[in-house]
Amino acid sequence: MNKEKWEEICFLLSESIVTAISESDFEQNIIQALRVLNWKAYSGDFQIRPSFHIGASNRITPDIVINSPEKRNLFVIEIKQPNIQLNTKFQQQLFSYMRQLKLEYGVLIGQEIQIFYDGDLTEHEDPVLLETIEFEKESEKGVKFVELFSKENFSYDSLKIFTQNSLDKINRGTEQKILWEKILSPDYELKVLELIKLDFLNKYDGEIIDNVLQGLSVNITAKNTTENGIPKIQENIYKQFESKNTKDHTRYIINGMGTKLAKNRFVLEFIRAFLKENPLDFRSLKNVFRDEYQGSTGVINKLELVETKYANKSNKRHFTGNEDILTSSDNVKFVVSTEWGKGNIENIVDLARKKGFKIEEV
Repeated sequence: MNKEKWEEICFLLSESIVTAISESDFEQNIIQALRVLNWKAYSGDFQIRPSFHIGASNRITPDIVINSPEKRNLFVIEIKQPNIQLNTKFQQQLFSYMRQLKLEYGVLIGQEIQIFYDGDLTEHEDPVLLETIEFEKESEKGVKFVELFSKENFSYDSLKIFTQNSLDKINRGTEQKILWEKILSPDYELKVLELIKLDFLNKYDGEIIDNVLQGLSVNITAKNTTENGIPKIQENIYKQFESKNTKDHTRYIINGMGTKLAKNRFVLEFIRAFLKENPLDFRSLKNVFRDEYQGSTGVINKLELVETKYANKSNKRHFTGNEDILTSSDNVKFVVSTEWGKGNIENIVDLARKKGFKIEEV
């Protein structure tokens, strides 16, 4: 039954659509696909582009929010035209809805289906991509998607098991990549020569072994490499984890003070210094440190909002220590996001320089 439902979803979201289908028309196909999963609009199972108040004056309008019979939000769906490749910008939009609505699961649907998780099972800065599912009728991942996200089967317990298995697989992939790189590194050649020497020490004099080994070289190569030199068995692991595991250890010095600051601490100290020179009200500060500079979390947020939003999470995603809480000129206590990486830190570096601050990167 699940396989048959998945095949129908493939038909609705891939086989039956024209190349240049509009997002609004594609949305209608997705609504039909939700009916295949037994989510029905007339039963109040989901809301289409609902408007939610965020704070005193802000609103968000996600594409679709799935509800429980008790009208509790279960997960959010973001829709993109299937002729446009899903990218980080689309993902960040979904992340924003997930966090504003305090939802652990979000689904991005376009050329494929992407399932994201944002909860206490992981310490990643952004929601984690658990699975990417292409619209192929024989896809086991697709059948699993139907099993997990059908109305009659929907269960957070089942999703937690699926999530933990996916995270374990991600961690194993990361460890494999690290081990692969260590074995292929030039340093490991010396270890291989040492192991050869140990193997022969009970039969030959150590000096003889050393003389022989000096005339040898060890070259460890991967079998069945791709055009890029990446082993085929590892190619998918490289693609999935390369960006996550490429650490950028750049530190920042503000106005020659000498202290080398990590990315998130640099943002905090820059805003603290800016506020000292420019005692603005909170609304004005939000206009300077615009949310899009950071992404899903926003650069700065009111302390009250953060404490409410992350009340049940150990990671508040902001500097919330007493010494790190800042106060605007209109006496609004606010905090700075800790979610900074290679993808968004340049926004703040550029802003700081435009505001007359000298920023050194070391």
